[in-house]
Amino acid sequence: SGATWAPVYISYGYNNRTQMLRIPAGGRIEDRTVDGSCNPYLAAAAILASGLDGIERGLDPGEPTTELDLHEVSDAQRQELGIELLPANLLDATRELERDDVLRKALGSTPREDYIDYFVRVKREEWREAHEQVTQWEIDRYLQLY
Repeated sequence: SGATWAPVYISYGYNNRTQMLRIPAGGRIEDRTVDGSCNPYLAAAAILASGLDGIERGLDPGEPTTELDLHEVSDAQRQELGIELLPANLLDATRELERDDVLRKALGSTPREDYIDYFVRVKREEWREAHEQVTQWEIDRYLQLY
C-alpha cells in the first residue's frame, strides 16, 4: 500500500519515497534502507565502499524507476524491470551480507576473524533470541485455542 513508505525493492529514483535510493534534488541522495536502529559508522562505511566499488568497476545502475509506485506495481512488471526484493528480515540480510565480498574487504578483520563473520554471528544470535520469545499476541491468540 505504501502506507509506511519503507523501501522493499532494490531500486532508485527521483523524489519518489517508494525507492530504496531516493534522489530528491540538488545532488543529494537519500538511502532509505538506513534507520535509527543501525550503527551509523557501519552504514556510512558500507555506503562509501559500495559506491566506490561501483565507480571503480564502472557499474551502470540502469534507468531510474521514478514514475512507479513500487508498492502498486505487479510482480510480473517488477520482474520485467529487473527489480529485486530487499532482504525481508534480519536473517535474510545476514545471508546476503555473508556473500558480499566488497563489504568483507572494506570492513577488514578483527584480531580473531573477518568483521563480517563476527557481525553475522552476533546478528544471527540476536535473531535466534528474539524468535525464542513468546509474545503477548501469541499468548492471546493461541492459549485459548488449543
